[in-house]
Amino acid sequence: MFSKVKIIYIERTKSTQDAIIDYLKNDYYPSLLLIAKIQSSGRGSKKEDWISPEGGFWATLGTSLSFSLSENQLTFFHYFTALLLARVIKEEYDLKVQIKWPNDILYENKKLAGILIDYVVGSQNNYFLIGMGVNLNNSSKDMPKELKKITISIKDLLVRSISIENFARKICFYANHYYMPIIDLDLKKIQNLIQEYNLQSRSYRKEVILDDSKKYMCNGINYEGLMEFIEGKNKLQLKINDLTRIKKIYN
Repeated sequence: MFSKVKIIYIERTKSTQDAIIDYLKNDYYPSLLLIAKIQSSGRGSKKEDWISPEGGFWATLGTSLSFSLSENQLTFFHYFTALLLARVIKEEYDLKVQIKWPNDILYENKKLAGILIDYVVGSQNNYFLIGMGVNLNNSSKDMPKELKKITISIKDLLVRSISIENFARKICFYANHYYMPIIDLDLKKIQNLIQEYNLQSRSYRKEVILDDSKKYMCNGINYEGLMEFIEGKNKLQLKINDLTRIKKIYN
């Protein structure tokens, strides 16, 4: 399914998450990676705007499915996309990033990338969409005032231009490795990837404060895709779309 991905570049769109469905309906390739130079109405998690100026990697990896995906499978796509991005960034640019649960990639506590998963049910086919926004060549200096201090780009860190085409090819190269265990329900590989995710999570095995102002120990994600927090003898398990979030992490 993800072994052959067609890459399509476009100049501008409102959102690659929305634009890719027409491409999937009219293309014979099983999977497509749609990359826009500029998004005028990029979407982030919780329906927030995603600022998408020229220079960034604004893309959606989409596929048309004749079968349904479970809630657990969709959750693992979130987590394993974070692993895919972290691997490409480490191998290509020698930058060690951390994963902020549930869908952000950070470098020294500044946002470098984000992920958005959509699952669209159609009359004949279902469309599974993996949105990726990565700050590559767009500098944090050019971001809106409220984002300047909390974002960073790979160009900022390396002080050189980054090839968007090479980054895209690497995403496609590793897609099968991270996604097919979910499709095939390969439990052993899924368990290995869960362990990999937890080791790269910035909150794993650390004390944290949640929205309820209580202190917990973060146990990481479990084999059901739930994020576990321990408070004494009590265990709190959160789904990826729960509104509860980590407010503070103790090193």
